[in-house]
Amino acid sequence: MGGTVLCFESDSAGVISVLKRRYAKFAGKGRLLCRISVRAAEGRQNPFKPLVEFSGNRLKLERGDFKAVLDLKTGLGELRAAPNEQCLDAFLRSLISFLLLHSGGFMLHSAGLVKNGKAYLFLGKSGAGKSTLAKLAAAAGTEVISDEINLLRFEGGRFRVYGSPFWGEMRSDGRQGNWPLGGIYLLGKAKANTVSPAAGRVALKFLLRCLVNFSKGPGTAELVMKNASRLLVKVEFRRLEFLKADSSFLELI
Repeated sequence: MGGTVLCFESDSAGVISVLKRRYAKFAGKGRLLCRISVRAAEGRQNPFKPLVEFSGNRLKLERGDFKAVLDLKTGLGELRAAPNEQCLDAFLRSLISFLLLHSGGFMLHSAGLVKNGKAYLFLGKSGAGKSTLAKLAAAAGTEVISDEINLLRFEGGRFRVYGSPFWGEMRSDGRQGNWPLGGIYLLGKAKANTVSPAAGRVALKFLLRCLVNFSKGPGTAELVMKNASRLLVKVEFRRLEFLKADSSFLELI
């Protein structure tokens, strides 16, 4: 997931059942980052936002319904979590967003589409039209990576977008896959489909607003700005204003 391979082990049938059902399309092999032992535990989504702390090689992630400690040097970790999709989704979002940030990338609130072998991201918070745009694209036969959260990683000197299990209104399980990033659009609704250049300061503001990040530790802001600066230099940002009942915006991408 997002270029990261994790192994989960548990004696809880409930945990294993949820993992297999929810993330079946993301099962695979690769270089293992961490082997995580999971125990089922009771808990509630309070506070709603996870806490992420990183010191040395020790990564701690917790919320009311999960608590995890991972040693990124030994590759071993422990997770106590409520055996349901909402809890495990929250744990993975907090973990993957941290790992992507430290790989030079981001987890972004965005719609992601594939066109001519490249991925295009459309940044926008709730209500910006991400799911509307994704549904229009899907109806026109364009592949959708996610209508809500996309995984952006920097590797081999360029940015790539990875398949995401985190979706919004379209409620898909997603699939594995990765594509070179073709461009990023700042999303807005309008009475006509138009594309225009986006100034750097506007692009940066949009990018930071759409960033999924739960880590508040020392150096996080510096890391975010470093990654953002590289992205702004390497990738073209444009503004897309689209008509919510018309898929012809795809011709402008």
